[in-house]
Amino acid sequence: MVGDFDIVHDSKDIAFYAGLLTMSYQFLRTLTIIHWGILSDRIGRRPVILMGLLGDLLTFVLFGVSKSFKWALVARSLNGFFTGGTVVIKSIIAEISDDTNRGRMMAMFPLMWHFGSMLGGAIGGLFVDPVKNYPGLFGNSILFREYPYLLPCLVGSSISLFGLVVGYFQLEETLDIKSIARPSSGIVSEATPLVSEAQSEEGRCRIGSESEQFSKWDILTPTVIRILITNLVLCLAISMHNQLYPIFAATDIADGGLGMDARTIGYSFMLCGLLVVYMQLALYPKYERKYGALECY
Repeated sequence: MVGDFDIVHDSKDIAFYAGLLTMSYQFLRTLTIIHWGILSDRIGRRPVILMGLLGDLLTFVLFGVSKSFKWALVARSLNGFFTGGTVVIKSIIAEISDDTNRGRMMAMFPLMWHFGSMLGGAIGGLFVDPVKNYPGLFGNSILFREYPYLLPCLVGSSISLFGLVVGYFQLEETLDIKSIARPSSGIVSEATPLVSEAQSEEGRCRIGSESEQFSKWDILTPTVIRILITNLVLCLAISMHNQLYPIFAATDIADGGLGMDARTIGYSFMLCGLLVVYMQLALYPKYERKYGALECY
């Protein structure tokens, strides 16, 4: 896509502008991820998840119809803004699990995340420019001739639409409704507590003011800092691979790349996704039992 914009004059420029698109997505996602979490504590997990899916669906389509770099940059930034709500998924997992199954459920989250990332790359490579790659099916399509990158975005949007429909009808709110302040109806029954939520909260605040106060910085113990740093390094390595590999693979051999076309890159992402699933489900449990979680990490 970046190579088709009029701002690219050389194949080496693709890496720079593709990096800007990636940076805009991650930048907006980083800025909003904490605010999405705070919002979910106020209005609930379910609304935040549904808003994120709806925003992802719409911005995906906007990205697919991009005809200029500025349009693509705005669409990608908006996509990062809405996908910041994915942090709420971990809160839902923690709230529906207990000590007996929380570890296994949390382990499934990165598995699905990495598999989805690889699958997304495969979809992008296999469905791009369908008029050229699949003339028997889309050779007469005016829409895909005008927007050759729309089809993979529509496939991604359909996945978001499926999640939106399932979430709307099947996803239940996991946040304890007692933690959400609601005005009293004034009706007294056997279930009415002797101490109201406001009085209870006032009492807790009074006790808290008399005891030692902790700030958000107090959780940054040396162990937590080491975990955060190592996680930063791992995320950096994974992001570099996910973003640099398709650029390196698509770059001409004369410029030091692999000279692959979009379909071949899609197949390679599909292979990586299968390997990730195999390693997570077959290899990792064996090594974790033998060496322990810390050594594997």
